[in-house]
Amino acid sequence: MCSHPCRPAEREARLAPVTRVDHWPEAVRSAELMRGTLLRCGPGVRLAAWPETPRVRAAALAPWLTPDRIAIRMVAAWVWGAARDPGRPLEFSTAGRRRPSAQRRSELVLRQYHYPEGTVVPLDGLLVTVPEQTVYDLLRSPGDFGDRQRLACRLLAQLVSGGRAGLAARLEQQHAQFRALARRRLAEL
Repeated sequence: MCSHPCRPAEREARLAPVTRVDHWPEAVRSAELMRGTLLRCGPGVRLAAWPETPRVRAAALAPWLTPDRIAIRMVAAWVWGAARDPGRPLEFSTAGRRRPSAQRRSELVLRQYHYPEGTVVPLDGLLVTVPEQTVYDLLRSPGDFGDRQRLACRLLAQLVSGGRAGLAARLEQQHAQFRALARRRLAEL
């Protein structure tokens, strides 16, 4: 464990790996779900022995959250415990500015965003935007900003150094695209 106070993302990244079950045959997973060894966790499953933590939620997303994808927006909010579910469709970004391949799966949306160093953290090799970046992504997202997104931002703001004031200050330092929208949404939290 850390000898100094760590951010939740740093703390989670330093723990022992979570046992993943996405490689188990479907019949075995189904049988273990019926026995109670596996439990539903968002769109995936987790071992009943593992408490539901950000790393366990990321592992439950493993069939969709491949090493070349980053969990973003409400999916990342769910991973950090700020949402009851990751929503549908699942939202991911490609890692390393790669162009998304043709999408054939209706249950996910794959975007191409660039995330600066320090805004994405690996949880057992699966990439997730840190809570602060997740708030910015939600605040800047065009379209619906309903109760789910508002609540997720409120909860995530508690995990961010400086809270809402820190978020507002950093928001002014970021690129201007959708800044006015993000300011208004932050003020409404």
